Amino acid sequence: MRDNKSFLLALLAAGLVVTWVYHIYDKSQYSNHTRDVFVKDSIAVAEAVSDSLRIYYTRTLDQLGDEKLQIDSTNSSLKGELGQKVTEINKLRSEIGTILKRKNLTQADLTEAKTKIDDLQIRIDDLKTENTSLNDERTKLNSVLAQLNGEMNSLQLNMQKVSAENKELTQKINDASVFIASEIKFAAVSVKADEKETETTQHKKANKFVTSFTVQNNILDLESAEVVVVVTDPSGKSLNTEVWDAGSFETKTDGRKIYTRKVKFEYNKGEAKHLIFSLEPDSFEKGTYKISLYHNGIRIGESSWKLS
Repeated sequence: MRDNKSFLLALLAAGLVVTWVYHIYDKSQYSNHTRDVFVKDSIAVAEAVSDSLRIYYTRTLDQLGDEKLQIDSTNSSLKGELGQKVTEINKLRSEIGTILKRKNLTQADLTEAKTKIDDLQIRIDDLKTENTSLNDERTKLNSVLAQLNGEMNSLQLNMQKVSAENKELTQKINDASVFIASEIKFAAVSVKADEKETETTQHKKANKFVTSFTVQNNILDLESAEVVVVVTDPSGKSLNTEVWDAGSFETKTDGRKIYTRKVKFEYNKGEAKHLIFSLEPDSFEKGTYKISLYHNGIRIGESSWKLS
């Protein structure tokens, strides 16, 4: 009886030992499995957060636009404060890219990346605002320049118009200041022994040409007025000698002419000035001699005399 009881107690003790051994083993396995699952879940979460940060980072960069992704602070068109801001943005981009390329990101890595991405977002927004302001200012300046160019063109047209009007007015004044010649008389004369002069149409009897005319102007007072005289022989050649102080001058309509002489005189405005002078050429030819009177390059009168 005692032996049976001892056997049962030993069997019960063995069962308890086996039970505890199994329990301890099972608990150990459960603990290892739980740790493995926890570690795997943590890595998955970190990778998911990293992917989210990459997406957020990409969207932040997209706000720069395609043309801004290649922006470089060394660009010669970027100066001063704007260039510094672009440099800081590029530096942040480089730092964020370095973090997100790491394997097995830690919580500290993710926090640092998120902080830098938020900072990048703020800087990009500031840069976009500044660029918008610059574009608005550029638009205003272009508008002002366009307006100024329009006003400048208008002023140039007005100046050209005024210049043309002044030129026309000056021409009218010059034309009005020209003498009006009248009572023009041009004739060959014969001088008798008693010095009596008579007109002649015979070239053999002619001794000189006598010219008289009257000039008048109602605009100018001139201390020294001048009328240029051109006398041509039947061949069209100008009569001139050194004695008469002949030379050439420019006319308004007839080109350059060789003049025969100049008649100088004083003139008072409105006066009818009567002038007379004579010419004694070396010889006289058959044909028509012509005389033309010029003032300020404008022909103011003419006459002729025929010798046979």
